[in-house]
Amino acid sequence: MIRRLLFATLLVLSAPAAAELQGHGAMVNAVAVSPDGRRALTGSWDYSVRLWDLAAHKELKALEEHTQSVNAVAFLPDGRRGMSGSFDGTILLWDLETGKVERKFEGHRASVAGLAVSRDGRRAFSASWDRTLRLWDVAAGRSLRVFEGHTQNVYAALILPDGRTGVSASYDLTIRLWNLETGEALGVLEGHTNSVNALAISADGKILASGSTDGTVRLWDLAARTELRVLEGHRGFVTSVALTPDGKRLLSGGGDRTFRLWDAETGRQLRNMQGHRRPVWSVAFSPDGRRGLSAGYDEVVKIWDLATGEEVPAPQ
Repeated sequence: MIRRLLFATLLVLSAPAAAELQGHGAMVNAVAVSPDGRRALTGSWDYSVRLWDLAAHKELKALEEHTQSVNAVAFLPDGRRGMSGSFDGTILLWDLETGKVERKFEGHRASVAGLAVSRDGRRAFSASWDRTLRLWDVAAGRSLRVFEGHTQNVYAALILPDGRTGVSASYDLTIRLWNLETGEALGVLEGHTNSVNALAISADGKILASGSTDGTVRLWDLAARTELRVLEGHRGFVTSVALTPDGKRLLSGGGDRTFRLWDAETGRQLRNMQGHRRPVWSVAFSPDGRRGLSAGYDEVVKIWDLATGEEVPAPQ
């Protein structure tokens, strides 16, 4: 008996550790990867934002200034600053080197559910349950414009690479396009049959991906304002999507606890990665597209080798 126990212990100790980022004390709502691929930001129901070293699989800082759950996170292009949006209705700009808040953005009257930063880092675009979107001057910390048109909670926001166009997704089943300079509504994309929860854009701004409670991921040609294809496979709601810069591959996470990799050009599912014990709430690619991150309601973030579909072992 003792010999068997010793052998079992040795097996556990010698097994490679999974690349789970552990530290949050509640469900993880959001994950973003830094432009250089070395760090990640996560947001959680434990009210905190956490900064991680991806190579070491180690928490670097816990950023704790929000008073309610953190729903959205984003890096600025310099990689030294980040932003977070919260159920408390505020957005915070963080100095990630010191862990201090540089600026607080106030104006939304309900939860901030989505957040995007322009390529030059000068402006941010936020989506809120108050049914509006806001464009922000990051340096000044002030609201530049309020966008109204959605009839229900707004869940996701994007700024296209041109810096002049915004995209939003809502519980009202629609995706809307906006002129960020004038506030003008540019069009509506319709096709989802339930709440649209997530958006992602290719680096050239031509291909848009959306994920919905209807269980599908849809790809859109933004120039033509038409639906390209529907990706089906999730058994339940889709919470999050991400595209590689070239728009050729897509990640999705869902309420079925799976993390899926797709060929965006054909709609073929390449991998179905399972490991989370509860819904996957946010997904992200590494900048080189070789790895994927999935954040779950089981309080962990997993790192995956997308070539094999296996979790990346932690360094010994």
